[in-house]
Amino acid sequence: MASLIAQYVSLVMLLIAAGFAISLVRKTRFRASWILISCGIVVLVITQLLSLSTSYMADSEVESSIDVVVRWLNSLVGLVFLFGIFYVRKLIKYLKRVDEFRIKMENRILSAVIKTEERERQYFAKELHDGLGPLLSVVKMLSTGFSKEKSDEDNQLLAQSITQAVDEAIISVREISANISPHILNNFGLYEAIAAFTKRIQPTLNVEFEANFKKTRFPFAVESIMYRVVCELINNTIKHAGATKVEVKLNLEHNKLHLEYSDNGRGFLIDNETMGMGLENMRYRLRSGSGDLQIISSPGKGMRAIAYIDSSLF
Repeated sequence: MASLIAQYVSLVMLLIAAGFAISLVRKTRFRASWILISCGIVVLVITQLLSLSTSYMADSEVESSIDVVVRWLNSLVGLVFLFGIFYVRKLIKYLKRVDEFRIKMENRILSAVIKTEERERQYFAKELHDGLGPLLSVVKMLSTGFSKEKSDEDNQLLAQSITQAVDEAIISVREISANISPHILNNFGLYEAIAAFTKRIQPTLNVEFEANFKKTRFPFAVESIMYRVVCELINNTIKHAGATKVEVKLNLEHNKLHLEYSDNGRGFLIDNETMGMGLENMRYRLRSGSGDLQIISSPGKGMRAIAYIDSSLF
């Protein structure tokens, strides 16, 4: 009696396991191994049912035949689980390769971020040294020129020169501050910040900017990322493309912010080196919002860039 109860308990547990296994077949990405394991559990259920049926049979010949079938089914279960384990082993190796690739990409991205940050530090150090430093030196030199022995007219000219140098220093500080963290972006949003940036570089490059939003505000991370992408693309065009015209289009569709950028420059062949650390860093930032950056270019045909980011994720 105790043996029969144990068989029924075992059957119930196997039925539950089979139900769960079959329900997960569609949800598992690696179906081959899971299907084999599920089939093995189903065959175990069948063997358990056959074993229980022998308890209610009086015909020893039929019971003997069922016993042979059960043994063959047990062999089949072993074979199915063997293949299932084989596929699980392949799965483990695949996951290991995926993990190694992920670590490699993370290290590459981290290297790109570090190099980009270092490049930014060098840029601002150069701006302070070459832009603000000489102006302050001029102020110091002029301030030492004041003397009671000089006429009021000479001292007044020195004061005017100092005032002019200080004004230029203030403008230089504002430009450096705007490059680090533009106040327009913080106070007025993405549209106004890009519009101000493109207006500032109009003497250097003709930039046509349009968007299907103006007053709309986004999370600061979204505005900052997209603003930096636009600035990086324009700066690359100025430095390398030899272009005379740039088009920047921003469109908001279903919480997704889409950027279309193009220039009429000389173009280039696309590879990992031409992407540059700055654009790789921007691509990494876009992917934090389920976005991406795609560059399309060829020699003599200018360059196009397509970027997008999901603002609802921030």
